[in-house]
Amino acid sequence: MKASFKNFYLFFLILYANSVVYSQEQLEGEDISTLSFLENEERKFLKKAENLFYSENNKEGAYKLSLQLLNKLKTDASKSRLTHLISCYFLELKRDSDSALYYSKKALSYTNFSHDSIKHKRNLLANMSLANTFLSKGLYKNAKKVSIEGQDNAGKWNFEEEHDRFILFLGDIYSYENKHETSIALLKKIINSIDVDVAVGAMMSLGRIYYDLKDYKKSNSYYYQALEINKNPYYDLAVNFYIVKNLKYTGKKNEMIPRLKGIIKRGEEMKISHLKNKAKKELIEEYLERKQFDKVESILLNLLEERKKEGNLLEMLFCFDKLKENASTNKKYEQALQFSENFLIIQDSINKIQKAKEINELEIKFETLQKEKENNQLKKDKEKQIYIKNLIMLISIILFISIVLIAFVYSKKLKTQKKFNEILKQVSDEKINSLMKEQELKLIKAKIEGQDRERKKLAQGLHDSIGNDIATIKLLIGEIRTPKIEKIQSHMDRTYNKVREISHNTIPKENRQNDYIEVLKEYVKNIDEATNLTVNFETSEEEVLNQIDVSIQNEIFIILQELITNTLKHAKAKQIDIRFEYILDSLHVTYEDDGKGFSVDSLSDNKGIGVKNIKSRVDQLSGLLIIDSHPKRGTLFKIEVKDKNVHLNV
Repeated sequence: MKASFKNFYLFFLILYANSVVYSQEQLEGEDISTLSFLENEERKFLKKAENLFYSENNKEGAYKLSLQLLNKLKTDASKSRLTHLISCYFLELKRDSDSALYYSKKALSYTNFSHDSIKHKRNLLANMSLANTFLSKGLYKNAKKVSIEGQDNAGKWNFEEEHDRFILFLGDIYSYENKHETSIALLKKIINSIDVDVAVGAMMSLGRIYYDLKDYKKSNSYYYQALEINKNPYYDLAVNFYIVKNLKYTGKKNEMIPRLKGIIKRGEEMKISHLKNKAKKELIEEYLERKQFDKVESILLNLLEERKKEGNLLEMLFCFDKLKENASTNKKYEQALQFSENFLIIQDSINKIQKAKEINELEIKFETLQKEKENNQLKKDKEKQIYIKNLIMLISIILFISIVLIAFVYSKKLKTQKKFNEILKQVSDEKINSLMKEQELKLIKAKIEGQDRERKKLAQGLHDSIGNDIATIKLLIGEIRTPKIEKIQSHMDRTYNKVREISHNTIPKENRQNDYIEVLKEYVKNIDEATNLTVNFETSEEEVLNQIDVSIQNEIFIILQELITNTLKHAKAKQIDIRFEYILDSLHVTYEDDGKGFSVDSLSDNKGIGVKNIKSRVDQLSGLLIIDSHPKRGTLFKIEVKDKNVHLNV
């Protein structure tokens, strides 16, 4: 029951967030400052994302657009809205409270707004989102602290409706902590709120609390009060659902099944999947109680297919568990065994994903500890001061020689070109014998070509020898951190770049290679045309992916070749799906085939050498590899590699 109202409160928060947009338009429209002008210009882009999320119910599309806009739009007003939208996406659609928490806190970090009222509204909205995220994680103390702070600020800034919303939130938190008297007292204060949504929310919460207290008559009385004043279709469906749940305790149990079917139908028409699925689960329980096994199985199998498409492992686990219970009660023990095996397979996949996540967190903690030890060691190592002085002398000499050689090479190039031009002019003016002219020109060109070869050789030497010497010295002092050394390293970088620049003036530039993603597309296209496989290749943020460190690009390409080779040789697959994404400074690669699959346990023998090679390459990149494969079920590889070298040019 608590989980149901957490989801209701999330919907309530989203509706409130949407209403903030329109109240801000009047405030921002009157501000003629430059910041206000930028906010107004960017608002049309925000509306596209918000319409996708709220009006069109296209949460996935809204999330992708919000990520793109977050890198393009400039004002804090826009960024705070977008981060809030992304937070709602993770909490509502993905049930990923960690990501939701990250973006909720990020929304609070923006402080530069054209008007104080906008700033205060956004602060209250972000706090509500943050409190709701804490609540979803079961962190009631954190949620309560944020809610009390939001209530105080709303009162201080004279936002009466927002003040009532935080009271509603606090009432729910106290009820989850089983402090029912405190909760009821708070909620009764706002059942006559000027904000109808707040009043309806308070009545629904009171109905839920009295349901928990087994006072079903009083519970229904608040639900019916909510229906009388409610104007929101979502709340209407939610209230009716909870009234139906009370029927079994108020002597009207026989009405439950037809009314649950009605709620499911309305949920489908209104595209409110959460309430529709809640009603389906209640209907399953009613059919189980009445031993109508065929109807239970039909509902669960349809629900299972929907969850498979969504990739929702937890809900798939629920479906297999109920299918097993249904078959066992119906004495179909062989079928129950099969459902039980499927249940264990899904549970195993969830455990592996969770284990990989825990291992990654431990690795991060270990790396942090190692860095702290290194910093302490650097502070204690006083003997390196003498070494630093010697390096300073050596670097100074190398810098001086480098500058002299660079000047010499460049001067020789100019003199040679000038001499060649003068000789050509002299030959033309004097009109010497054509044979002598031809012979002299050949001698001059031969001389110049020889000088060019010497110049290129010298430039190559500058690049390979001096450049490498500078790089070596940088490595020698790489672990030393003092202001002088950092200044020396800066001078060395500039000198190294000058050496490269002068040497490149004498050596022709190589043609640039194709963009990385274009190379991958061409490779995949060739595989698709040359084999019976259908290869689907999808990317997002191609411009970013093309900027990833070359070493990472090369390793990922080799891994992709290895995966495709394994599929061709062993999998007997008909289709491969490949996706490249860049999210939060990380490259995400997903590779999936529909082949015969394999047992992950087989990686311990020689048959798993190919996969071991892939894991080794991912480990070299300090990446994360997840393998999900079972015989007759295909294979899924997920790779995540951190890359801090990409800087978006927004």
